[in-house]
Amino acid sequence: MLSFGWLLRSADPPGKPLGRRCRGTPPRMASRRMANIRLTAVAMLVCVGLSAAVVVAALRLPAVIAVSAWGRQTAAASIGRLLAGSATFDGPLSGMLVAVDPGHGGPDRGACHLPSGLVEKEINLDMAFRLERALKANGAQVFLTRRDDSFLSLDERARRANERGADVFVSLHVNRYPSPECFGAQTFYLPESLEGRRLALLIQEELRNVYPPNYRQALPGNYRVLRGTAMPAALVEIGFVTNATDRALMQQDDYREAVAAAIVRGIVRFVQGETVAGALAEPGTGPPSGAAGSAPSGVAGEGWG
Repeated sequence: MLSFGWLLRSADPPGKPLGRRCRGTPPRMASRRMANIRLTAVAMLVCVGLSAAVVVAALRLPAVIAVSAWGRQTAAASIGRLLAGSATFDGPLSGMLVAVDPGHGGPDRGACHLPSGLVEKEINLDMAFRLERALKANGAQVFLTRRDDSFLSLDERARRANERGADVFVSLHVNRYPSPECFGAQTFYLPESLEGRRLALLIQEELRNVYPPNYRQALPGNYRVLRGTAMPAALVEIGFVTNATDRALMQQDDYREAVAAAIVRGIVRFVQGETVAGALAEPGTGPPSGAAGSAPSGVAGEGWG
């Protein structure tokens, strides 16, 4: 721990009791001495606080490195992340970096329902900001692949997440299908990624709790943005823009907040090592959730295949 003896010595000359006026000392000199004492006390408190922060960081490092045990996070990056993000120590996602990818952007509008004023690229970005706030409230650090209405290639999205050393990648989208009967939020994962599948299954379970009529299950999807990421990744379609019920839900702030919270709960459960029923089965063997489940909107809008 730090020694504060030098601070005490700086307040009074050697041999002088701290804070005590000598007989005959001019009032101005005494006032200056009291001011020095007060500044010394403040400096001591600051140093104590910094020392405590260093100790807390040291105690948290092993847990952070253990959480990243799948090997895509170096110890040096964990240390740097903790020291840079001291405001996010508390929470189940402490020490985690989550990459959030708002799909589409710029000239690529994605799936739209113009009569309702719903444009996928705008919904995705709004959802990304909501998800960012919810993740930070749980202690995570968050990186958005885009923060404005700009276009990024799929490879660039994955490259940015990899470059930042993210622990988890979540790409946000809005679905569409020719049949207006198809509805419900749905999650996709890379077929050969067991950790990506576990993440997607947990998120999907939480999404079904948001809207119980939703019967959809997480499905494998060999999409480019998922293939390019080096960490567990999931693609979340928050609803069908071609379904009247989903359109009504996506226009509600409460629904968007609930979806963001559901994604966070799924990520927390993933980090804590949870699985769902059937999560250990081979990828792609679960029952299909309908034809719409096999074709997220990105197939047409961004070339996800």
